[in-house]
Amino acid sequence: MTAATVEPATSVLARWSASLRYEDIPPAVREQAELCLLDGVGAALYGARQPWGRIAAEVATQLSGGGPATVWGTASTVSPSDAALANGTALHGFEIDDVHTRSLIHPGAVTIPAAVAVCEAEERDGRALLTAIVAGYEVGLRVGIAAGVGHGLRGYHPTGTVGCLAAGAAAASALGLSSEATMHALAVSATQAAGLYGARMGAMAKRLHAGRASQSGVLAALLAGRGFTGAADALEAPFGGFLSTLADVSGAAELTADLGTRWETLAVGFKMYAACASAHTIVDALDRLMRDGLRAAEVAHVTIRMSAVGASNVGWPYRPSGTVAAQMNGAYAAAVKLLDDEVFVDQYRDERLADPAVLEMIERIEIVHDGALDVGGAATRHGVVVVATERSGRTREAAVEQRRGSEHHPLSRDEIVLKFRRTAGASAPPERVAAIEEAIGGIAGLADVRRLGRLLAG
Repeated sequence: MTAATVEPATSVLARWSASLRYEDIPPAVREQAELCLLDGVGAALYGARQPWGRIAAEVATQLSGGGPATVWGTASTVSPSDAALANGTALHGFEIDDVHTRSLIHPGAVTIPAAVAVCEAEERDGRALLTAIVAGYEVGLRVGIAAGVGHGLRGYHPTGTVGCLAAGAAAASALGLSSEATMHALAVSATQAAGLYGARMGAMAKRLHAGRASQSGVLAALLAGRGFTGAADALEAPFGGFLSTLADVSGAAELTADLGTRWETLAVGFKMYAACASAHTIVDALDRLMRDGLRAAEVAHVTIRMSAVGASNVGWPYRPSGTVAAQMNGAYAAAVKLLDDEVFVDQYRDERLADPAVLEMIERIEIVHDGALDVGGAATRHGVVVVATERSGRTREAAVEQRRGSEHHPLSRDEIVLKFRRTAGASAPPERVAAIEEAIGGIAGLADVRRLGRLLAG
């Protein structure tokens, strides 16, 4: 082909996504998608109990007035797009959803609600659901990689922006759209991209980014299915395209690199701490030091060196202003780790956010940018060096490049299942939790996704 006739990357992604079949997906990727679904559902059921989860569910119910898709953790059924709004907001509702380091997005929070809602509405089976999830993950993760670090450092929240594409691909797959219609779905998803990262400082809006992105993807696919059109080069257009507008450097080649042979879904990691992923390596480093003998009472000062991305995400001065602010702050995570030796949901209860003991410990913690950690790219994006000075003058140091739960230090299936039981169990009785776990474990044999939807209802 000449330069003038090269197929746009947006169209290539769409063609691949539309043609993806369950049988094309390697077994390891299917298994990973199933774990993502289990982990995501647990996170959503926990998030549905939070104030922002309840508000989103109420608004979705008010907007729809009924429909074929379930609002998880409630008795409501609504339109697929409104279900995606509510369930995406809930899934991203407590910083315990999955994460992909290179793309800097939480793929489950945008992909899973869109895929489940459309599959419910279309009465699709479990294989169609898994296929839609994988299509959404693969497209969204590649767009995030192409957008690069600069996208987030500009102040965009990639889960809200890139997430629209993941949700659009998933919804288009679940609807069974053609390659051309899927291209239009991606293009219409791209033009809806939004999400300002300032919301991390203390607002419910960060949770909404995932729900709105998931809803935008469903809306785009439904429109495209009826003939609504978007630009064939929406992602890579040199002017007004997703990458040229929202990214510092266009990584358009990453959109289709090794498509169908390198499965980015396998690089998705799971969270064991209810904090921003950039803070997880801080917790891991302190865990090493504490196992070596460091005690909170003996800490005089802690210096945490981070990459530019890490410092931007979690290195700002902590001021008590709600759960989101605490979960997005590295000094807070460090303080509760030192005091409680745990950083999960209990550490982010309202009464803990301004605990004098936590605030006093934070005064001893300093986060600084270390340019050496920028050099390694994605490999050191979450890397930290933690130096703890004790009152005696003794110093202890630990360096961690990749967090526990990442693709480099994966959690076992048993750990993910136990996390699911804990998070889902906060909203559902044990017998319902067991039934959901069984349904997802046998998802490939599920004849109708509506059965899963009924189990996820409150």
